[in-house]
Amino acid sequence: MSKEKIQALDQKLSAQRQQWSDTIRALAKGLKKVDGMEEVIANVLSSRQTCVDQIAYLNVKIKEQKIAVSTRYREAYIRYYNYDYKLGEKVKEKFLENDMADENMILSHLENQLEFFRDSVKTLDNMGFAIRNRLSLNGL
Repeated sequence: MSKEKIQALDQKLSAQRQQWSDTIRALAKGLKKVDGMEEVIANVLSSRQTCVDQIAYLNVKIKEQKIAVSTRYREAYIRYYNYDYKLGEKVKEKFLENDMADENMILSHLENQLEFFRDSVKTLDNMGFAIRNRLSLNGL
């Protein structure tokens, strides 16, 4: 994959993280008022489920990327094993590392995004507890 495509993926994932951060901040602001809490509750639950769906999607993409990485590694290893000039193990490792850099970068981006969504689900769960506590304090 070209550097431009990796950069485009990074920008897309970054924009998605920013959008989710803004959504969670907006939900947190909604916790300040008891009025309209029904809407906040519905939005927190809906947002949580959307995050869970994104986690499932990313898990699939990460598995696909890991398969692509291992396939590419195997092909590159065989290519360097059959190389005209016999390479030492350290040199082969450097060549393989260089060949795999783009694939590993994509995998890293996807894993970072997965971790972001897991943390977002935890934040939304904590918001659910905050809502429950807020309502119990107000006797609702």
